[in-house]
Amino acid sequence: MQRSIRKQLFLWLAIPLGALWICSTLASFYLALKFSNDTYDRDLVNSADSVVARIRAKGDHLVVDLPPAAQAILKHDDVDKFYYAVLSKTGKNLSGDTFLPLPEKHIDDAPQLRTIKMQGHTVRLAEISASIPEADLEPVIVQVAQTMNSRQHLFAQIFMSMVLPQLLMVLLGVAALSTGVTRGLKPLQLLKEAIARRSKHDLSPVSEDIAPAEAYPLVLALNDLLSRLREDIKAQQRFISSASHQLRTPLAGLKAYSSLGVAYDNIDEMRSTMKQIDSGLDRTSHLVTQMLALARSDSNSNAASQMARADLSFVVSDVIAERVGMAVGKSIDLGFDSAESSAEIVGDQTSLQHLVANLLDNALIYTPPGGRVSVRITKRDNTIELAISDSGPGIASEEREKIFERFYRIPGSTGGGSGLGLAIVKDVAANHHAEIRIDSPIQADSDDKLERAVGTTFTLTFPAYTTVGKVTASN
Repeated sequence: MQRSIRKQLFLWLAIPLGALWICSTLASFYLALKFSNDTYDRDLVNSADSVVARIRAKGDHLVVDLPPAAQAILKHDDVDKFYYAVLSKTGKNLSGDTFLPLPEKHIDDAPQLRTIKMQGHTVRLAEISASIPEADLEPVIVQVAQTMNSRQHLFAQIFMSMVLPQLLMVLLGVAALSTGVTRGLKPLQLLKEAIARRSKHDLSPVSEDIAPAEAYPLVLALNDLLSRLREDIKAQQRFISSASHQLRTPLAGLKAYSSLGVAYDNIDEMRSTMKQIDSGLDRTSHLVTQMLALARSDSNSNAASQMARADLSFVVSDVIAERVGMAVGKSIDLGFDSAESSAEIVGDQTSLQHLVANLLDNALIYTPPGGRVSVRITKRDNTIELAISDSGPGIASEEREKIFERFYRIPGSTGGGSGLGLAIVKDVAANHHAEIRIDSPIQADSDDKLERAVGTTFTLTFPAYTTVGKVTASN
């Protein structure tokens, strides 16, 4: 289930607030109980002192001078019942109620207070030891007791007067908390609504002005994702546009040749037409392969998850082995100077094969028969350098930027390519963080005395497989 930030914030703030209220309620309960008990306990002790004041010595014994009128005043209470007793040290009742329990322990100078059950009532009992100054007699024990209705009523009043305002404050705090959380999350709601109103075709950046500081990194990441998505869609649109344009012509030619072949009765004419169809199919197959390679580099398929440890020497040697026949057919001297040790980089091996194949194909196509094509890999401290040189016509300086454009071909070029090879090289190199450099020496033409570029060297510099590369490859 999705977690709600609103609920999380509310709970993390409301739970401590509720816990504080519970602690405050417990403290209020203790304080109210203590205050009510202390108040009525003092009254009980004072009542016991009043009884002591009415004790007199009469001969060799003590009497309690407490007439009925005084007892009525002492026991007058509309809510609670009041009891008293005067006992000798031996427990003999000298005056008062005879059903009060005997003391449980020796009574010293300090008053003793306890709660007992008596005649179906909970009673608070106070006991004091008293000596009569004018009589040389043993001290007596005075007991006074009172039911607890009044003190419980006082406790309830004090407790509720403390708890109810606290509860009201907690409820107001929860309401303020809910309002505050809602208002605090309003910017996120506005951000959600702004994104929800977008159509599926709107990939423009989300306005950063409506994003709160906490969501600002999220908006930046979202805008970065939208930017990459726009580039991917543009690449797909370019690919579709290019595919429809480039495939229309060869397919139309194939259709024309096949229509002619059907009309021919002569086997030689039919064979000639089939050769044209076969050649056209080769060109179309090569074009489709190039376009798929371009789509692969456009869609950034060689992302971090596709990258792995790759030895560039092995990649180059495999590509060269497939093109030895082409070099022999044109009497081209094809040489490969590999690095002395492994030339490891982090990359996508399939994309690297497309890169090397396109550079080597261009070199072999544009190098005249009897020429030379050389491939060299040089390992430096932190880089791996791949250089492919040919003895072809060279590339003029003003054309060196244009040749990486899709479907661009140098005017007067006779190679018959699709114009996609170097575009693939550029994209694959960019995905592998490689730099491209083109060198074509300028020489004077002996026939027309003009200076022209002769031969071309494409040099690509890759980051070497280092500790950083290992992390990238493992991820």
